[in-house]
Amino acid sequence: MPEIIQLWSFLIQMKLLVLILSIAASYFVIRWRLVRLKAEEKTIRKLLDHFISAAIIAILVWKFTPILQSPSLLWTRPFSVLKYTGGTLGVFLGIAAGLIYYIWSTRKIGALALDALALGAVVTWGIYRLMFWEYGITTEMPWGIALSDGYYRYHPVNIYAALIALALVLYAQYATRSGRWGTGTIARDLLAGLGLGWFVISFFERGEVYLLLTLNQWVQLLLIAVGMALPYVVRRAGLIQKAPAEHTNGGKEMMDMVKETSNSSVEQRKQAQENRQEGREYKAPNQIDKKLDGPNRPAE
Repeated sequence: MPEIIQLWSFLIQMKLLVLILSIAASYFVIRWRLVRLKAEEKTIRKLLDHFISAAIIAILVWKFTPILQSPSLLWTRPFSVLKYTGGTLGVFLGIAAGLIYYIWSTRKIGALALDALALGAVVTWGIYRLMFWEYGITTEMPWGIALSDGYYRYHPVNIYAALIALALVLYAQYATRSGRWGTGTIARDLLAGLGLGWFVISFFERGEVYLLLTLNQWVQLLLIAVGMALPYVVRRAGLIQKAPAEHTNGGKEMMDMVKETSNSSVEQRKQAQENRQEGREYKAPNQIDKKLDGPNRPAE
């Protein structure tokens, strides 16, 4: 796959284009999931708008991080900024900026926004990793990928990543039936699962070791820790907001709603009070005195 493609007179980095397409795919997955949860249309639109805005902020920060590292590029080689990316530092800064904006702007929606964000992150990560070949260490497994020499096979790391993302998406679909969407537990499981799966994959990759682990492995452990801490943070912040269930239990919720509506009607409460009053007036003259009308009444 070429690193740069040309559209008319524009040069576009293939990685940036694939990232944008991956985010677009996650947008539709999140919308489909929220519609199946029967969330309000207003909530869906607001959440997705903030999701796209956060993604744009993250991409722009990642793209223009070289300006922060070398401000002189603006007046010495301004057009070269379009070719550069922020690297690892830009990724961290972009993710941090996007997260800060998203969490702040969706704080009134509740934990459902965090669950949706985690699902979108998994979908984006899986598609992006799948589209670019990544070769790990050598292996003798039959599914290893051979290069031009044909003598050695290498672990297809990108395929492993895509399979982990697919498994997490299927888990999120299955977890819908348990009613855990909107509590933060979906975000916890997806982030912890993503970090754990990515950590396992990292043993098939090459990397420079820092304090017994590679830099990616430290990031993955941090991701696991963040995921495990999410439910506690959600409870402390009071963000728990149950998402609507996909199916009702025999219409019980609708009957409760009808009862609440009927009980709140002023006319019906007044009518019920009049009926009770008429019932008391009807029973009063027909009351039986056991001493006078019973079997032990005195002889006449």
